Amino acid sequence: MIKYFLIFISVTITTFSLDDTSIAEVAYAIEEDSGVVSVEEESEKSCNKLAMTVNKRINSPKDITIFKEKMIKPINYTTTVSLDKLQVSEKKQKFFYMILPAILISKQKLKVKRARVEEILQTVNPSSNDLQFLDKLYKKYKTDDGKELLSRMKTHPVSIVLAQAAIESGWGESRFFKKGKNIFGMWSVNKNEPRIRAKETRNGKPVYLKKYKTLSDAIDDYFVTIGRGAYKSFRKQRDITKDPLKLVQYLINYCELREKYTKKLQRFIIANKLEDFDDFQIDKMYLTRNF
Repeated sequence: MIKYFLIFISVTITTFSLDDTSIAEVAYAIEEDSGVVSVEEESEKSCNKLAMTVNKRINSPKDITIFKEKMIKPINYTTTVSLDKLQVSEKKQKFFYMILPAILISKQKLKVKRARVEEILQTVNPSSNDLQFLDKLYKKYKTDDGKELLSRMKTHPVSIVLAQAAIESGWGESRFFKKGKNIFGMWSVNKNEPRIRAKETRNGKPVYLKKYKTLSDAIDDYFVTIGRGAYKSFRKQRDITKDPLKLVQYLINYCELREKYTKKLQRFIIANKLEDFDDFQIDKMYLTRNF
């Protein structure tokens, strides 16, 4: 009991990397055992459950946990570190396992929100708080239809996110990843948000990329972009299949390379055996209460 009590109190695209990218890595944001973030368990039967993420600082690549089982601790890495000096195989492994918990954390949070949306939509007289919650999501996902909102809030296999994360960040070596945890090269058009100026310009105008506090925040933004952007065919297929090799064919609008990009994603997923990550979930011991 003491062990679990201590655990509890201690826890807490659009696709251009415009600057230097190569092959190494970095990881994510703040101090070990320094806060709590609510997320949702992956399995359908516990989609209304919250879990507690465990903050952990990375001082060296050795601090990145390599999980032996598919039920993992929801580690919230709070700092970044270069993987450039590692052997290629170890570098890849460390990169994937650094990003993996953040993806699952983001997926969990979205499932919790979707569960609440479903409950509100089925309620005859929802509360004002529920209506405000729903209205914010309608605005965020740029729709006013409940069924469409639920579709836009869905997520997709971890393997796809990992493949895009590695490609878009140059295995974590892009300047934007290192300085802003910007995994996917997300642009910023809001001068009031944290951002980084790119070295290049577009049509003579400066370009800025978003700066995130955490990797999970970056992945949250990625899922929203996929949910409301020009990816209607991808979202439609996401309702039909979970096969990542089929789904990536519909990410044709994600990159200017179009078909070349989607084929690259397919090859990348196969070559790195990323489908093995699709069954990973947050360990149920970190579930705390009903939503």
